[in-house]
Amino acid sequence: MVLSRWIGITVLRFRAVRERVGEDRLRILGEIALAAWFAGQSYTRIASFIELNVPLGMDVQIYYRGVQEWLHGRDPWAATVIVNSGTVFNYAGSPATTLLFAPSALLSESQFTALWLTLTALSAVAIIRWLRLPMWWLLFPPTTEALYSGNPQLVVLMLLLAGAGRMGWLADSVAVALKVYAVIPLFGERQLRRVGLALVLTAATFVLAPSLWIQYATEFGAISARLAHQSSNGWSAFYSPMLLVPTAIALILLWRRDPKAAAWLAVPAVWPSSEFHYSTFAQPVMTPLLAIPLAVPVQWLVPVAIIAYVIWRFVSPPVHEHLAAWAADADFASPP
Repeated sequence: MVLSRWIGITVLRFRAVRERVGEDRLRILGEIALAAWFAGQSYTRIASFIELNVPLGMDVQIYYRGVQEWLHGRDPWAATVIVNSGTVFNYAGSPATTLLFAPSALLSESQFTALWLTLTALSAVAIIRWLRLPMWWLLFPPTTEALYSGNPQLVVLMLLLAGAGRMGWLADSVAVALKVYAVIPLFGERQLRRVGLALVLTAATFVLAPSLWIQYATEFGAISARLAHQSSNGWSAFYSPMLLVPTAIALILLWRRDPKAAAWLAVPAVWPSSEFHYSTFAQPVMTPLLAIPLAVPVQWLVPVAIIAYVIWRFVSPPVHEHLAAWAADADFASPP
């Protein structure tokens, strides 16, 4: 009884502060604080890349070199970018991705890198506008990392958001061909027929390059193992059995309540060999409290944050009910 009364009094005091400051002013202060948090984390992240001599557009350079190796009759998955005089990163795109990037061979590596970085930046702006977020969300650290590296992640997210339009089936299909995990958010956003069409069109690339697909299937184990090693087992819970089980349970529970949120969060939460910029997939269902931990480049923090988010989704209504009741009791018991 004493504890509930103390909590109720605390809630009343917070309400009084909120009324004095004003809802709009509190919202602005919160946005300033979140933007500053993003800016600080992004600065630290990009500064570390520069210190390690990570080239601007490194990821798209890997894709370009993979295409070049394939077009010259060599193994595309042997294509590499070497960072800091020793750290090697290999191409790991699917055959469908390789085919989509084949036109890059018409340009030099520097030309295509510049063109792709421009497309990535335009995609980031389009994402912000479609989601009706403030422009300072471009400072979201997973976004800034994707902008720096030129990873197709932002183009994929832009295509998935565009998939709600009239030519959505085409945007969805290109997104899945670029990154196969793009099919997962589609389960929460589209009809199964649209999901199946995207997968069928990706599979249809086998007709265009059967030998490439056969080679990929033959080397898939080695490619996956190398990717896991080079990504330090990624940022998701996939390679952590102690974390994977509760994360999967949380996503299943969330799916029963909110399939859209579960589908968008599944990739950063459990996809194998995930990268920090995969958290951009959380933006369509983002909340400020989820954005705070997702902005921090710490391995396995993403699934922990998503588990906490799911728990809060379930406990928030009864907690608010109890707080309201305790506040009412405390207000009633207070002297006039």
